[in-house]
Amino acid sequence: MMRKHVLLLAFPAVTLASGDAWAQASTFGASEGMLAPMLRELSDRIDLVFANLPAFFGYLAGLPGVIGLRGAALLAGIVVAGLAAEGLTRIVLRRARLGVFERHAGDSPLRAFFHGAALDLAALIALWIAARLVAGRAGVPGGMYGTLAQHILLALLYWRGLNFIFRIWLQPAAPEGRIAPVDDATASRLLNGMNVVILLPLLLRQMVLFMQATNAAPVVQSIAVLIAVPVVGAGLVYTVWHWRHEMGAWLAGMVNPKSAFSAMRVGFAHSWWVAGLLFYLVSGLAAMLAAVTDRPAAMHGVGSVESMLFFLLLLETLIHRLTRHLPMEAPTVTDVIAGCVRLALRLLVLVVTVDAVLIGALGMMSPADWAPHARAIRVAALSLFITYVLWRFLKYRMDRYIADNPLPAAGFDPDADDDAPAAASRLRTIMPVVRVTVGVTLLILGSLLVLSQLGVNITPLIAGFSVLGLAVSFGSQSLVRDIVSGIFFLAEDSFRVGEYIDGSKVKGTVEGFSVRSIRLRHQNGQLHIVPFGQLTHITNFSRDWTTVKFNLAFALNTDIELLRKTVKKIGLEMMAEPQWQKELLQPLKMQGLVDIKDASLIVRFKFTARPKNPSMVQRMAIRRMYEALPKLGIEFARPPYAAFPFGGIDPAARAAAQ
Repeated sequence: MMRKHVLLLAFPAVTLASGDAWAQASTFGASEGMLAPMLRELSDRIDLVFANLPAFFGYLAGLPGVIGLRGAALLAGIVVAGLAAEGLTRIVLRRARLGVFERHAGDSPLRAFFHGAALDLAALIALWIAARLVAGRAGVPGGMYGTLAQHILLALLYWRGLNFIFRIWLQPAAPEGRIAPVDDATASRLLNGMNVVILLPLLLRQMVLFMQATNAAPVVQSIAVLIAVPVVGAGLVYTVWHWRHEMGAWLAGMVNPKSAFSAMRVGFAHSWWVAGLLFYLVSGLAAMLAAVTDRPAAMHGVGSVESMLFFLLLLETLIHRLTRHLPMEAPTVTDVIAGCVRLALRLLVLVVTVDAVLIGALGMMSPADWAPHARAIRVAALSLFITYVLWRFLKYRMDRYIADNPLPAAGFDPDADDDAPAAASRLRTIMPVVRVTVGVTLLILGSLLVLSQLGVNITPLIAGFSVLGLAVSFGSQSLVRDIVSGIFFLAEDSFRVGEYIDGSKVKGTVEGFSVRSIRLRHQNGQLHIVPFGQLTHITNFSRDWTTVKFNLAFALNTDIELLRKTVKKIGLEMMAEPQWQKELLQPLKMQGLVDIKDASLIVRFKFTARPKNPSMVQRMAIRRMYEALPKLGIEFARPPYAAFPFGGIDPAARAAAQ
């Protein structure tokens, strides 16, 4: 018993059979169709069809004598033999299929996909061989029985061929090799539902072919189709509604939860049945209209749309299966290629759909009149695709650069030994702004190019945007000033992310910026957001190098020359150590005596270092002076009441220093 079958995937699949089925069903032997039938002519044709109802019933009454019991048995045997051969082959190869998925699905899903498809194809070949053997016994190819057998054989191959396509995507019994993002139960129901959806239009097509092979009059065929089309259409509409949840699960499973508007996309995926109902309601009405007005091209157009939807869904599912594990933070070449392939498929579907609807289904233009418009649409689609490929390539390069060069953290880090983060490179600092600028530029230029190819006059658009931009610039002078100031600050490389700057009103470490403002993190943790227009000048404390000068107080009896030599030795030792030679550009040295104050000598020292964290170098230098100088008898200044904790003079250390 059939339960909960799928439609969206199966409905497009029907095109391989249903597109021809609808078209064949609406031909009825007429050689010419009307482009735009008038209502009166339509009414006359309907009256003519139903006036021949007695001929239709007479045809049905004479069928047993035309076919015969033996012919009916042979025709039914084609289907029975083919399905039996397919089922037996599938049972025999079941263990081999499961083994393929277990070996390759984890490390190489594409290999498992093709190996599983090859085994399923073997079952389809067995079906063709068995059915062909029985069909060959039906009669000569040119006779009635031979023609009917050939039609049944092709219909069986249509049905099971589409079943083969869906089976290799769904794999109900092998989740390791499944391409569609659904569970086992849903996959089984989807596959069963696909069989129902394909069979409905195929039966209609076989009915028309059977009537043509048995020499039924065109008006009899018209009556049969007008009776059968509502039944088939109702079945298709019911299928859309009854099995909407299974197909919704398939579509929702292809939505990346980390992508933009993922919740909205999931909602659209579960609401696909609305479009499905509308499509097949309109298709059913179009089929009946085509049957009455002798316009088979209308249903050929509907069939083309179905085929492209089917093609798009399967390839989108395959691309999702191959790229679903790719990280979004660090894009890869595969991700870029997948995005470009998706757009190419969607543009192809759009171009084919426009042609099929306007020319085939609606008949609004003749092929000759439509040719220039079709060329313009194709050129516009190609322009859009090239623009998108260029943007994805540039975005990939910029995103990879951003991922490989993370910004320094300007916030509080309790585990960090340094007080200040390292500054980012100039390119890394402006890369987010460059990415936005390039994206907006390509969007505008690409849109104008596509619109011009479609015949839209873009001159008023350009003029309108120019006037709008001028009005915005006059009305938002402060905003324009902020943006222009920021452009010049970035062009002059005035600051980078991670550098410590003083902007006259506020100071702090550059944490980031936008097109109009900069974010400064103060050393105490406050975050300042300052528009660029308010930065009258910038003092950068983190660029190139910095010279640090500091004073220390010593006792009045200090040996200044010994102090100079000792400090110089400490500075040279720090320059030789790997930890400090990357930071120090000039060693620690004593500049000289600068003052005598409060019974102490004020001595100035200096060193030149990289601007990353000079205070750390200063602290280490003072610590080493604190440890080394007292051993040489060099005392720091102290008030008379304080007891200095120094021990006695180390003669060996003093002799080594001298």
